Amino acid sequence: MEPDRRQHRRLEIRLPIECIPKPGERDHAFRTVTINVSTGGLYFEADVLNGMAVPSPGSLLDFELTVPPGDGHFPYESRLRGTGRVVRCFPLERSSIRAEGDRPAQVGIGLRFQEPLRVGV
Repeated sequence: MEPDRRQHRRLEIRLPIECIPKPGERDHAFRTVTINVSTGGLYFEADVLNGMAVPSPGSLLDFELTVPPGDGHFPYESRLRGTGRVVRCFPLERSSIRAEGDRPAQVGIGLRFQEPLRVGV
């Protein structure tokens, strides 16, 4: 078994996320939920809809996480914004359905944060 080389511990948490591939292209955003989040990045799985470009490793995505209110930490919903570099993007094997041409219908995307997350309104 290969040792885990990650720098940051992952927290399995489902938070709504919206990733925007390029400024001004909000209509081509990935809208889904995270699978896990760490202090260094996050991972999510997304459907690839018609007209969407699959991000390539090394590309940057702006994203917004929605954090629900919770007893004992914050009574209001908040949004965290940031920019992440795609460190991996791969077709999901369980996705036998294909989108246009040879593009996968679903992809797994790992992002590394490029800056500290910002609290938005």
